[in-house]
Amino acid sequence: MTKPQTILAYCDKMFTPSESFIPRGYSAFERLKPIYIGHTINGPVPEGAEAIDLTPLHGTLGTSGFKQFGIISKQLEAELKALNPIAIHASFGKSGAYALPLAKRLGLPLAVTYYGGDATKTSNTKNSAFRVYNRRRQDLWNEADLILPCSDFIQRELLAKGAPDDKMVVHHNTADPAKFQPGEKENLLVFAGRWSPKKGIDTLIQALTKLGPELEGWTVRLCGNKPAGERDAFEQGLHDQLAASGVNVDLAGWVPADEMPKHWAAAKIACVPSKRAPSGDAEGLPLVCIEAMLSGCALAATRHSGIVECVEHGETGYLCDEGDADTLADNLRKMLRDPDGTARMGQAGLARAREHFNLQKQSRKLEDHLLRIAGV
Repeated sequence: MTKPQTILAYCDKMFTPSESFIPRGYSAFERLKPIYIGHTINGPVPEGAEAIDLTPLHGTLGTSGFKQFGIISKQLEAELKALNPIAIHASFGKSGAYALPLAKRLGLPLAVTYYGGDATKTSNTKNSAFRVYNRRRQDLWNEADLILPCSDFIQRELLAKGAPDDKMVVHHNTADPAKFQPGEKENLLVFAGRWSPKKGIDTLIQALTKLGPELEGWTVRLCGNKPAGERDAFEQGLHDQLAASGVNVDLAGWVPADEMPKHWAAAKIACVPSKRAPSGDAEGLPLVCIEAMLSGCALAATRHSGIVECVEHGETGYLCDEGDADTLADNLRKMLRDPDGTARMGQAGLARAREHFNLQKQSRKLEDHLLRIAGV
């Protein structure tokens, strides 16, 4: 078998636990081998992976010279050329901006994937001479060979800001069907995510409060909360609302990605009440939707971002408008009262996710995209 050719997988903060979807995206590669490059390693390097911290390879102006001014030291150029890469793939817009001068110097095609806030936050979409991404944003779009928004929604956001349509290909987020599978189902409703405005957990808490005694016989498990003393004012306010509501919930705290499959496997209902935050931050296509669908969960979610691209209203779950606690409560009520219908939606979601949001299929598509821009 021919030895795989190398691509440089640029993510400035490598292996951040909440971004495990990045290395998974390369999992089905056969003709290409990613070598990860960046400046911070925030978690364990996956088994068999190779990662390079670029920090010691910069010249006298160091990392700041590289990021702010695109200065490529002779040592950095030589080290990366020795790997014989054929392309650079950057994860997140900011990493794409950092990688752009590197791609130019090495003469490599550049692809960049956008995941959500990097395309929607006001801080990323405004004009600013002080932020590297904002300063290089248009150059990145003009000179990148391929732009991969993770949903139709993110594509529309980028188009509205001036990104070129002819360079964009939607490449949906995915999850691994070998990892997320239905288990022995319980009367369990699960929310998983940061307790931040974008995740819409405030809407969910309002909906749960409206349901009150109707939740009897069900376990409501809220994952992602921080311990007392580590919460910001927004999250502490949510805990205060919960305490005042009288609703009995299971607070699971931060759940590592490797432990989430067991929660989804047991759940009958997954709640994803995401909404655009005041900062402009929005989801791309929440991975929890796909993970839960692969696990046979019915979805109670919002018409936000790419959620509508995977959750079919009335077929695989129910949708409501962002921030609409009344309709979210009504949708949950229907699911609680109709267990057979909820189970059917879970099975329909499972089939849909396996067909359209399958990690192995999407990973092979990503490899094809990178081979294409490399001319291989």
